[in-house]
Amino acid sequence: MVDDIVKYVDYRAHEKVSERPKPIDVAPTIGAASRATIAAMMVRLSARGFDGMTPAFAGVIPLLDATGARPTALAQQSGVTKQAMSQLLRELATRGYVEQAPDSTDTRAKIMRLTKRGVALREACLSVRGELQALAAASLGKAGLARLQRDLMQLTTALNQPYDPRSRKA
Repeated sequence: MVDDIVKYVDYRAHEKVSERPKPIDVAPTIGAASRATIAAMMVRLSARGFDGMTPAFAGVIPLLDATGARPTALAQQSGVTKQAMSQLLRELATRGYVEQAPDSTDTRAKIMRLTKRGVALREACLSVRGELQALAAASLGKAGLARLQRDLMQLTTALNQPYDPRSRKA
């Protein structure tokens, strides 16, 4: 009976303490949700005929349109290096999703723009995102989904704060 009531003993303080909930480690859950979302997106794109897609492709395609953008701007928007973006754009060009064109505002610069195949991929990405949004709403309810989004934005803001080792809690 006592064991059922008192399950946690704090030996440091030599006193019995009522059961404490274990701290929640949210990182694995957030990571799993992210991986599941990406996997669901890749499966749905493949079902639409866009095989061999990677999360990086799916991340940059929505940033492009038929008018184009400079690779440096795309790198900044994506949060990757210019070199990484250049490599990604070369791969997308090889697969026929983007093409290089002169920048009408600067003859020295080049822009990358979607080809017809790239526009179709972009539309498929947007459609899949809508499907995943609907799935999330059906799973969590509209209020639950709004709460999740609000909470994740709040967590993101907190995690993006500058780190100060002096404020670390023991």
